[in-house]
Amino acid sequence: MPFPVYSRNAPLKEHVGPVHVVAYNTTGQYVLSGGQDRKIILWNPNSSKLVKSYIAHGYEVLDIAVSYDNSKFVSCGGDRTIYLWDVTSGSTTRRFSGHMSRVNTVDFNADASVIASGSYDAKVRLWDTKSSSQRPIQLLEEAKDSISTLQIVGSQIITGSVDGYVRVYDLRMGQLFEDLIGCPVTSIKDSTDGACVLVSTLDSTIRLMDKSNGTMLQSFKGHLNKEYRIRSCFGDNDVYVISGSEDGKVYAWDMLSRRVVHELKGHGEKVISCVAYHPKKPQMVSCGTDGSIQVWDCS
Repeated sequence: MPFPVYSRNAPLKEHVGPVHVVAYNTTGQYVLSGGQDRKIILWNPNSSKLVKSYIAHGYEVLDIAVSYDNSKFVSCGGDRTIYLWDVTSGSTTRRFSGHMSRVNTVDFNADASVIASGSYDAKVRLWDTKSSSQRPIQLLEEAKDSISTLQIVGSQIITGSVDGYVRVYDLRMGQLFEDLIGCPVTSIKDSTDGACVLVSTLDSTIRLMDKSNGTMLQSFKGHLNKEYRIRSCFGDNDVYVISGSEDGKVYAWDMLSRRVVHELKGHGEKVISCVAYHPKKPQMVSCGTDGSIQVWDCS
C-alpha cells in the first residue's frame, strides 16, 4: 500500500516569536496555538484564517487541552497559573494557582470535571473544575525533576519527567507504576487502544512502550531531539508515528516497519516543537521556533 503524500497549505502566521503548542479541537474543525508572545489563537486550519485571540497569560503559553464538547479549553505557562477558558466568550472562567514554578503541561479528564497540571516544580496537581475551591484535590509528588508532559486516560494519569521516568497513576486502584527510560522525557501519548504509550526522549529516540509491563515494543529514530521539548503523536489511527525535530523537519514513521516514510520541510531549519494529527482525516499541523504554524494535507 503506498504511503500518503502530504502537501503544505499556506502557513498560519500571527504569533510573534516561537510557537510552543498546537492542538485540534475534538472535531478537527479548529486549531488552538500558544506561544512565547503569551497569546492563544483559534484558527481555521482549512482556510488559514484567525478566528479569535485569547489573552490573559503573563508569560509564555506552554500547553493547551480542549474539553470533550469543545466549549472550553485549559492552558498553562510560565506565569505558574492554569487558565480555564470559555471558547465562545473568550474569557477565563477559572484560574488555578499553586505551582511554585512554570506549568509545562495540562490535560482534562473525559468529562472535563478535573484538570491535571504538571510543573517544573516536579509536582502534578489535580483541580476540580466544578468546585469553587482554589485548592488542588490531589497532589502527586513522586517525580524527582520537572514534569514535562502528562495525559489523563480514564482513571489513569500518565506522566513523563526530566528524571527519565514514565509514571502511570491508577487512581481507581490506588497504584503507581514506574518505568525508567533513562533519558529526560519530552512527550507521551497514549495509543488508541490504551495498551501502549508513545514516549519521546532527549536521546533522539521515540519508544513505543507496553503499559502493562513496561516492555519496549518498538523504537523510532532518524529525527534530532537533544535539547528541546519536542512532542510526538500517532497518526491515521496509530498507523504512523509523527514527530517534530530540531533539524526543521516533520518525521513520520510506519508503525510496523519503523521506516521513515516522510521527512517534511516547512519551518526552514528551525526547531519543530509540536505536531498534532487531525482526529478524523489525514491532516496534521506543526509549529516551531520560526513562529509559524504549518498545515499539512494528504493529497
